[in-house]
Amino acid sequence: MSGKLRLAEGETARTACARAVLRVGVDEATGEVLSQAVLAQRVGWCAGLVAGMVAALVGEHWNSVDVGVLASGVDAGGRRFAVERVDGAAAPGVDGRPAWGCEGQ
Repeated sequence: MSGKLRLAEGETARTACARAVLRVGVDEATGEVLSQAVLAQRVGWCAGLVAGMVAALVGEHWNSVDVGVLASGVDAGGRRFAVERVDGAAAPGVDGRPAWGCEGQ
């Protein structure tokens, strides 16, 4: 994956992460157990694919208008969103809970 996110003045970046331990992989077509190197390569490919999809989605919708709509809690038809806050939506430590799942955890 490439590069840093370009931020406007007053903006900040947040990074989310999740830990996973992968010890073995199996090719579904052949049943062959994958080497650690091949498993790492495939995980890297998948992570790159997801990162690209997320970058495209965020690039299309992470703007002041769309973020303002989300922050309002009301959709275009005037209906309140069903969920007003997703658990863990605050930055780590902001709501008094320690950060979880990232570096040093």
